[in-house]
Amino acid sequence: MPQVPGWRGDPVWLADVLRAEGLDVVEFPGWRQRGHGDFKDIRGVMVHHTGSNSATAASIAFGRPDLAGPLSQLHIARDGTVTVVAAGVAWHAGVGMYPWLPANMGNWHTIGIECANSGTSPTAPHRRNWPDAQYFALVGSCAAINRHLGQPAGRTIGHKEYAGRAQGKWDPGAIDMDQLRRDVGERIGAVAGGGTPRPPVPVGEYADVLLYRGVRGPQVAELQRRLRYAYASYAGGLEIDGVFGPETESAVREFQRRTPGLKVDGVVGPATAAALRLRLVDG
Repeated sequence: MPQVPGWRGDPVWLADVLRAEGLDVVEFPGWRQRGHGDFKDIRGVMVHHTGSNSATAASIAFGRPDLAGPLSQLHIARDGTVTVVAAGVAWHAGVGMYPWLPANMGNWHTIGIECANSGTSPTAPHRRNWPDAQYFALVGSCAAINRHLGQPAGRTIGHKEYAGRAQGKWDPGAIDMDQLRRDVGERIGAVAGGGTPRPPVPVGEYADVLLYRGVRGPQVAELQRRLRYAYASYAGGLEIDGVFGPETESAVREFQRRTPGLKVDGVVGPATAAALRLRLVDG
């Protein structure tokens, strides 16, 4: 099969593309400057499980004593939060082969996604121990990247497909890669020229939220905390003081602009609170 080059340059667009897909995205501090050098060209996505349900984005960013991070470009938590960890090359693929990849060069040609999951076992049925939020965040992430690169769902592969023979890898465990690719393909086809709405959030959970300029209190502080740490690219300097002032309103408007389906008005009502997954705070 001929080697067809993919996207050239590092994927500094990752956070924006994933948010446009309607995903819950966190930008790990310094991700745009993190990596083991630059990509050669990006030909697809490689999916992994971490081996632990509790593996954090920080562990992927900084690595282990025997292997320095970053260990992938993305980390997906069990609640569906997608953390962008690195824009440069990550040590996630290792030795292996796949028809459209140069031998042993997966790190320099694929975006790695590490999911906080034990994998269960090499023979577990599809999606065993994969919460819906995590699995659909994985589908959405692969679809968003494939679509942005102008590539089909076939450019999403599992580490086991690349490194199973060479390294005995079986990740992502409990994921039927053919089914995952079908789900990614459906997601790519479902979105034409715009983002996909988030999965429905129970309205009752956020029905009473209404925050706007001038409001004070612990709920505003929680809003500021959420914006500051989850959306650091434009709210990283936001002061957490519990006062809904002009800087908070500006950060809310920017979040609304970047999130499909939200009205850009600077007011945090039920729809914006649900999109932010804003925790309710007593008092």
